[in-house]
Amino acid sequence: MNLWCYAIMSTENISTAFVSLKKFALLCTALLIFTSATFAQEPPCISRGGELKVVFPELARRLKIFGIVRLELRLTPSGGVRDSKVLGGNPLLASAAQEAVKQAKFEGADSCIITFEFKQ
Repeated sequence: MNLWCYAIMSTENISTAFVSLKKFALLCTALLIFTSATFAQEPPCISRGGELKVVFPELARRLKIFGIVRLELRLTPSGGVRDSKVLGGNPLLASAAQEAVKQAKFEGADSCIITFEFKQ
C-alpha cells in the first residue's frame, strides 16, 4: 500500500510541475512578444542642414571617454526638437549630443532616433 501511495504522489507532483512549466513557458512567450513591440525601431532622424556639428566635451577628451550615444527625439511640426531622451551612452557625451540636436531642424516623422559616434 505504501508503494502505491508513493506512486500516486509522484504522479501528482509531476503533473503539477508540468502545469507550472506550461505557465512559465506561456509567460516567457508573452514577455518576448511585448518586449519586441516595445523595442520596435523608430525611423532615423533626417537633418535638413546635413551633418550635425557636435562639440566634443573637453573633459570627455581628457578622460578618454569615447563611444556611441543614441537619442530619441520628439519633433515639432516645423522640424525643431521638442525634447530628447537618452537611450544609451555616456552621460557626458549624451549632453553634448543633446545640445547639438537643439540647434538642428529635422524632417520626417514626429519622433525619430539619432545616433552619434564620439571617436578619438
